[in-house]
Amino acid sequence: MFMDSTKCCQDYETHLESASIFHHTRRFGWLRCLICKSRLVYQSLLVFLFCFTLVGAEASADSVFEFACEDVSSYYSPVENLEGEELMKKLSLIVSNHRALPYKKVWDALKVLDAADVDNPDSSENVTEIYSLKAVPKLLAGKPEGWNREHLWPRSYGLTYGPSLSDLHNIRPADANVNSSRGNKYYGECLPTSLDCHKPANKEAASDTETDKNRWAPPFQVRGDIARALMYMAVSYGYNQTDGSPNLHLSDSPSIKKKEMGLLSTLLKWNELDPPSREEQLRNHRVCSFYQHNRNPFVDHPEYANLIWKQGTEHYHKDNHSVDAWVNEFHYNNKGKDNNEFVEIVVGPSTNASELNVALYNGKMYRFLPLVHDTKFTVTRDRSGFLIYTAWSELQNGPGDGIELISVGKKQQEVVQFISYSGIIKATDGPAIGLESIDIGLQETDDSSEFDSLGVIEKQGDKLECRKFINKASPRKLNMSQILSHS
Repeated sequence: MFMDSTKCCQDYETHLESASIFHHTRRFGWLRCLICKSRLVYQSLLVFLFCFTLVGAEASADSVFEFACEDVSSYYSPVENLEGEELMKKLSLIVSNHRALPYKKVWDALKVLDAADVDNPDSSENVTEIYSLKAVPKLLAGKPEGWNREHLWPRSYGLTYGPSLSDLHNIRPADANVNSSRGNKYYGECLPTSLDCHKPANKEAASDTETDKNRWAPPFQVRGDIARALMYMAVSYGYNQTDGSPNLHLSDSPSIKKKEMGLLSTLLKWNELDPPSREEQLRNHRVCSFYQHNRNPFVDHPEYANLIWKQGTEHYHKDNHSVDAWVNEFHYNNKGKDNNEFVEIVVGPSTNASELNVALYNGKMYRFLPLVHDTKFTVTRDRSGFLIYTAWSELQNGPGDGIELISVGKKQQEVVQFISYSGIIKATDGPAIGLESIDIGLQETDDSSEFDSLGVIEKQGDKLECRKFINKASPRKLNMSQILSHS
């Protein structure tokens, strides 16, 4: 394949001896030999470069990701088809072995992770506070009039001076005054019977925050973010802490002594109602690439939460005889417009309305309404003692539409009622997942007016007799001919 340089020179010497050439020709024989040898070196170099390129290409294919956490699909491949405790333990093995930052370095990390300009974090002059959602100067870090490092999972609930203390998935910038107000309260919403509920939770906090003696509810915009952060902590630090730190757990009975944070049922609800935003996903990726080299699994896979904490118990019951509440009346269609659309729930005196939620379905769950949400529902009391909760909210019209009433108790979540008005539907997500609705057999049309409705006229146990009311909708009141009695 390649020219032999030795043979090249020998052939040239033979040629000179057999030819009648001037003596000065021999004087330049060395030049031709040098050229022949140079060709060999050049050809060898080409082979070397070709082989090196192949090896380099193969190596680069294996090193596209600098850290394992950057290859998201491979990162979670060990947990495929797992659920419950098995899923939780495997996730713990994946995320717990990470690079821990010195606590002092957390300040600089937060200036990037929570920069107000998420697309240009280094040049952004501000950070966004978690409870106020305000943009404040980075330069005010650690100052009384500025922001400090808020541990979403409070230090008193089991954080030591090990990796858990400086874990960036658990720390956010917060207004110093608001952070002090929160203290070590667990996350939850005020009970409707609470006499010491404050809205907002602090004068510097966002308007949709609230707090009582024990609970703290952040802005709606970040409730899912906080829920997923706490779920990460329970997974990452829930098993076999090598530095002697206590194992962390989530519970509906929070306990500083037991290192159990909560409220678990509320966090699961927030995880569903507030899915990961682009900002939360970017933050998760930057923690992986720039700092700890691990990820929060619940940001990448919010469904892991239900697979872990809703396994092994009966979460849903199609019939619930212990809850005296039902969907009483609603209106969803009038000539293609959305005027006067509402849903009304009747709650018996023996039932705690604070444990009831309404889920609206359009093939999938698209809206979740807690009955005690004062900006959505108004409440009136019937003479018989029943409470009538009414929410003016747009309802979908078409196939796959339904309304679900859910009871969220201390230990489990139960489907009280699941009705539909455009044929039977099977829930593919939300609390009623896997359940089929009961079609009430009545519909509204484009000819319906904004004063029409569908409602209950008689209830016997779980059986409802419904009627279409033409120009006689009665939100906030009992329906025509309806009489309520205590069962």
